[in-house]
Amino acid sequence: MSKLPRYSTRSLFVLLFIVAILFGWFNSVRQARRERYVWSRKAEYAEQELQRKTDELERLRKGVTPDETRSFWQAGLEGTNLAAMTISSYSNAFQRASFADCNLRDASLSGGGSSFQEARFDGANLQGATLVGGSASFQAASFVKSDLTRANLTGGPASFQVASFEDATLVDAVLVGSFQRVNLNGANLSGADLSGIASSDLETCYFKQPPTYNAQTKFPAGFDPVQQQWRKVSEEQ
Repeated sequence: MSKLPRYSTRSLFVLLFIVAILFGWFNSVRQARRERYVWSRKAEYAEQELQRKTDELERLRKGVTPDETRSFWQAGLEGTNLAAMTISSYSNAFQRASFADCNLRDASLSGGGSSFQEARFDGANLQGATLVGGSASFQAASFVKSDLTRANLTGGPASFQVASFEDATLVDAVLVGSFQRVNLNGANLSGADLSGIASSDLETCYFKQPPTYNAQTKFPAGFDPVQQQWRKVSEEQ
């Protein structure tokens, strides 16, 4: 009968010491990778926002002369109460319009192919609102700190490019469009339906504070929010 190997107390101590060193090294590497990823996200956010502002200043410098087919071109509607209003146009409507701090609760706005380009909805109440545009709609639009709870935003295959939803509330919202290079910094997407956005487009969205989602959030096939460092929250949050 073969004898089992015997270990001295010293040998066991050395073994435990080596395991502890390896465990500490592994945790250090994992923490370093996480910190590197966080800083890379912050750098990407800064770079993308700088590019957004640069492009915006360039567009303002060049200026664009509207034609007669455009409705509500550069309209200044800040703070206006448009609750439950319905405004529909077949033309390229609402380009560069400002709806900042407007009450658009349950409103319905629709326009043609390039509608809502560079429109501003910062701080607006868009609860239950429906906004519909065409193929290139909502490009460079801004929804910073807006309330889009239960809202329905629909654009075409080149819509929402370089738009911003920074710190926006999109609880139970339905979003359809391309969403390339969209700012989702701090956005609340709990219960939102994102299945109408291509997975590859969502992967180009950027942030420094991760957007949040919950178990009810619907993602397109192939999109992994964990891999993209989105933050899952509980139903109570």
